[in-house]
Amino acid sequence: MAEVSFSTSGTSGAAKTVVRTEASLQADAATLLDAFPEIWSQHPPVVASVPVDHMYGALWRVCAPALAGSVVDPETVITAEQLLAARERYGRFLFVTTPSLLEKLVEHPDAAALRGSFVAIVTSGSLLRAETSRTVSAVLGTCPLEIFGSTETGSVASRRRSESELWTLLPSVDATADAERRLVIRSPFAAEAVLTMSDAVEFVGERHFRLLGRTDRRVKILESFVSLPAVEAVFEGHPFVSRCRAEACGDSVSRIGALVVLSEEGVKRLKRGTCGALLAQLRRDLLPVLGGAAFPRRVRFVRCLPVDARGKVTADRVRADLAAWCREPVVTGWRQTEGVLTAALTFPPDCECFQGHFPGFPVLPGVAQLFFLRHFARQAFADFPDVATYRQLKFQKLVLPGREVVLTVRRRGEGSFAFELSGASGNCSSGIVERAVTA
Repeated sequence: MAEVSFSTSGTSGAAKTVVRTEASLQADAATLLDAFPEIWSQHPPVVASVPVDHMYGALWRVCAPALAGSVVDPETVITAEQLLAARERYGRFLFVTTPSLLEKLVEHPDAAALRGSFVAIVTSGSLLRAETSRTVSAVLGTCPLEIFGSTETGSVASRRRSESELWTLLPSVDATADAERRLVIRSPFAAEAVLTMSDAVEFVGERHFRLLGRTDRRVKILESFVSLPAVEAVFEGHPFVSRCRAEACGDSVSRIGALVVLSEEGVKRLKRGTCGALLAQLRRDLLPVLGGAAFPRRVRFVRCLPVDARGKVTADRVRADLAAWCREPVVTGWRQTEGVLTAALTFPPDCECFQGHFPGFPVLPGVAQLFFLRHFARQAFADFPDVATYRQLKFQKLVLPGREVVLTVRRRGEGSFAFELSGASGNCSSGIVERAVTA
């Protein structure tokens, strides 16, 4: 019997290899056809942003379309411009994607032009926020179909928030909750006949449930057990915070670190002051709720949480960002199209990159300008070079603490970009970045 190996994402720990039989993938795909006849009966062309070497992509981009007789677009779509081109080719299509890409898509200035293009929008890989679901429905005219499952279990349940907040088990999948409220799956196409997931649930009837959070993200800090999802929920309940991801970090002694995406109100507050002052206010507000062991030892304010190719936030990526040598500036504006990124940035006075450069008159070093050029350009352009050659570099005006500057990055060709950093008085720096040629 043919077998296929998949690697898990490492969302809550180290990635591992899971082996699925070809027969189990075909049975999973057949269940998807049975569950969603309103989609597959139309034999829609399939356009996807997810790669086929992950199980979600394999099911929705290979197995299910083959059973339904649907055409699959060979391109992996990551921009609104590619979706507009797909509309020209197919008219209406099934879009298979992730929550992180949907969040970017609805921010695109041409997103509304895609209304009417979708037979359905299917999302999986991580949980879709209710706010994002509402925005997608309003902008794109289609409420996303969310799929819940894992590499080990295969597809488990689905929901559309326009219909219900509860998850509904897919046909042929049965489930219960154990004594610790963990979801126990009995599925003909899971890696094991009975498989206990690390997701806490509350059942409403036999076929519907609500998710209560992960049970495997508890860490021991200073002799106390701390729930990382609980830390995130407390932060996300603050008016200054939009998103939060907490992880245990530190080599010899474990401490909690957190990446925090600020709300619009939080961005305004940070722009008026310093990272330290904002963190002090969060500590005053949240410490009585969390307690000393659970309040993060290190907090980094970021524009967005780091995601992998599956759209998942992984523990390793979070720890890497927490260990970065310098905090991000405040991002007060972000406009991204296929060929141009425009980002408005303000560097707080207590940003580490000002330390020692220069005493009594801090200015942003050129090396820091290039560091943040790469940092933000890679969020917008998948092919922005990791190893690069910099040409025609010019540093013309000073970047001072608290002054807003605008970073503009323009694509010149594959692996080639021009950039400029400008302030109120003109260009601060500019240059060309090209992929380095290695022997």
